[in-house]
Amino acid sequence: MSEDERDTNRSRNPTYSGGSGYRINRRLILRSAGALSGASLISGIAGARGPPDGKPEGPPDDKPASPSKFDPIEATASELRKLYRTNQISVSAVVKQYLERIRAYEDELGAIIRVNPDVMERAAELDAALESNELVGPLHGIPVLLKDNHDTADIPTTAGSVSLKDSTPSDNATIVSWIREAGGIVLAKTNLSEFAFSYNTVSSLGGVTYNAYELTHSAGGSSGGTGAGIAAGLGVLGTGSDTGGSVRVPAAANSLVGLRPSTGLISRDGIVPLALTEDTSGPMARTVTDTALLTDVMVGYDSADPETAESVRRTPHAEGKSYTDYLNEDGLEGARIGVFRDWVGPTDDEEDEEVVADAEAVAGVFNDALDDLRDAGAALVDPVTPPSWDFINEANVSTSDEFNRDINGYLEDLDDEDAPDSLKEIVESGEYAPEICSIRSREEVDEDALDENTDYLYGLSQRDDLQQAVLSTMAEHDLDAIVYPPLRHTPPQLDTDEPWGSNAQFSPALEFPSMTVPAGFTEDYSLPVGIEFLAREYQEELLFELAYAYEQVSSGRRPPENFGPVEQSIDEWSPETIKSWNESQHRNRTAKLLGCDDDPPDLKTIGGGSESG
Repeated sequence: MSEDERDTNRSRNPTYSGGSGYRINRRLILRSAGALSGASLISGIAGARGPPDGKPEGPPDDKPASPSKFDPIEATASELRKLYRTNQISVSAVVKQYLERIRAYEDELGAIIRVNPDVMERAAELDAALESNELVGPLHGIPVLLKDNHDTADIPTTAGSVSLKDSTPSDNATIVSWIREAGGIVLAKTNLSEFAFSYNTVSSLGGVTYNAYELTHSAGGSSGGTGAGIAAGLGVLGTGSDTGGSVRVPAAANSLVGLRPSTGLISRDGIVPLALTEDTSGPMARTVTDTALLTDVMVGYDSADPETAESVRRTPHAEGKSYTDYLNEDGLEGARIGVFRDWVGPTDDEEDEEVVADAEAVAGVFNDALDDLRDAGAALVDPVTPPSWDFINEANVSTSDEFNRDINGYLEDLDDEDAPDSLKEIVESGEYAPEICSIRSREEVDEDALDENTDYLYGLSQRDDLQQAVLSTMAEHDLDAIVYPPLRHTPPQLDTDEPWGSNAQFSPALEFPSMTVPAGFTEDYSLPVGIEFLAREYQEELLFELAYAYEQVSSGRRPPENFGPVEQSIDEWSPETIKSWNESQHRNRTAKLLGCDDDPPDLKTIGGGSESG
């Protein structure tokens, strides 16, 4: 649709326009004792986190609950809430089913680093609360998978590294506290690219995570454990972290919804950092509704992360609303959406026939998604010219610049005798997978000289210019949002040089929110494809409105075929039973080779039943 075809009679005025007078100040270093100690984890929070007082505890129940059985494979939080409220199932019974699924499928999927040994005790507490017909909060009894760079005071937080295998922080990450206060159950900690370094989820402690749809392909990263785990029905809701696409890439690779919020919307306190300028946590789920429900719990001002002060009075909560209030099936009607056509299909320098064919297959699914947007009433402006990737890459902070500074700040504040004191100590120990040998060069970066690093400072200066360029483009075309495929290619096969073709590094440099939603599957390989929506800063509610309406007309998701129902095999999931299972998994999945003395083993076999290195 050309620019001349715009609907001149339409007037759309999103609640939060953003952009005007926007200030860049992201060189935040959370290194003071008050910043990462978690001393103020629940400052100013009364009761369970969730929608404001007077609002319903969650979205409308979108599917009828079965009185006869609970099916965990594609279960939603809304279904579970209805079952709990009507006393059709107990939290303990639900948790047991997910534990059985983890036991049955973890060997082939590699999604889980550690199951919470106390999960059944927490389930029993929530069941006791249900005896009075009350839900503790909007996530009552909902099993949550946490990426294992989110601090938990009762479970080690490892970032996937053997060097941190016994490191147990003294406090929960702020958002973990809020999830628990809302009634959410931390079921397990998930595998990730070690220290969140790459799009392939492989770590020295957790081994390799495989794609839930094709086990010979990558699950994406760095939040691949959460992505594959939620896709395969090992939990209902999940968290990831996103610095350069690490929520949205595994979401697209595993047919999930994944949100990278505006930087500052969600607290980063207690999350192992990669580069704080662009780090953020983000929700992952199988539906837009569940993603909105989890987002409601995760957002809010946190004194332990001063960046969250920018979100005050800029969220639906400020008006007594919830993100779930924007789940409007007519939300695309009259919306003006720009298409970054240059980011679709093979690039000019791709010559391999299979690589080109794969990009064209993804483009076909994406174009079908555009048809769905049109059918739902959106006015598409196709094409819209995006910024050049040279410009975007200049504005993106190199994680190699900030990692030494930020991980040292985290380690210094841990105050844990089982954890290393510095990145230098980790490097000297050699207790990391060969795949991340670049960690040595990152340790060599002078963390105290960033203020004199002209390349680094130039990149920071470009961020304002990039934002202004994108805002100007949106203003010139009267756009509400922009769409593009998060990945030009399907998830590559492991141990190949197949490209990702990632477009996901766009929004971190902008600090604007973007959401990936399942768009469908390629015909030949049946691999997932996503569509990514991008909006102005602090317009997450608009993203939910557009994405939900698209989800209703697209039916882009289906469950993977290889993770069907399982039978109960363990009578009692005691803490001792779970701890024994955890230890067994670590023996089987921990990398045999550590450090950088040998060539990296094949990703497909890094765990492979080897003993711990």
